[in-house]
Amino acid sequence: MARQAKYASQQGLLLVEAVLSAVVIATGLVFISRGLGGQLQALRRLEETDTLLRLARGKLTELEAALVAQRLPPDRTGSFERPDEGYRWTVTATRRPGEPGEPLVAEVALTVARESSASPGMTLVAAWPEEWLPSEWF
Repeated sequence: MARQAKYASQQGLLLVEAVLSAVVIATGLVFISRGLGGQLQALRRLEETDTLLRLARGKLTELEAALVAQRLPPDRTGSFERPDEGYRWTVTATRRPGEPGEPLVAEVALTVARESSASPGMTLVAAWPEEWLPSEWF
């Protein structure tokens, strides 16, 4: 004949179940919060990369338009205006060695970076005819 559990032992069992449930829920919440924190960091890096790429493409297009209009600025560095005032840009030009009879080409690298960051930023490279560029760029 089976004996029924007493009232006091049933309460103790409920307390153990409640404590174990709380531990499992707390552990799950810790892992969920860490996962969300990692996702937020990845989202911030993605937004920063998107901003750098947008600024670099815009500045390279602006420089190409100035080349076509033959009004290329002599400055090889600068910063952006609002709302992107925290970013700077730098242009470098390197002559590419070519074969005899080929047009002379320069490799132009535009780098955009955040002023307050140690990260290298975003660099776009284009090949332009050397005659487009001012001599002080080399």
